[in-house]
Amino acid sequence: MNYPIDQIEELKKISPNLSLAQEGGYNYILIRDLQLPDKCIPSIVDALLCPTQREGYPSRLFFSSKITGCPARNWNGNIRVLGQNWFAISWKTNGATRLTEKLIVHLKALRS
Repeated sequence: MNYPIDQIEELKKISPNLSLAQEGGYNYILIRDLQLPDKCIPSIVDALLCPTQREGYPSRLFFSSKITGCPARNWNGNIRVLGQNWFAISWKTNGATRLTEKLIVHLKALRS
């Protein structure tokens, strides 16, 4: 699990409380207390970024709970990782290469 240090540092500017994890053959970035876009309920969640291909998606962002108050989306991802249930929407991040870009593109799905 080797992510370029500059990309990890860049990601920490958005959410300083993160750690790296590996489970089931996938690498993850666990992001604690991620601030979500306006009108999202809850407004802060833990998130799990899988920056590599998974289930036909270039990357996936899983949330510790389903999000409401944002545009209706297809919540088609449900996994158990690190002893916890995680939820993801159907959202592709084509073209995003840096970790921060991937996170930002995933969060765009929650904007109204």
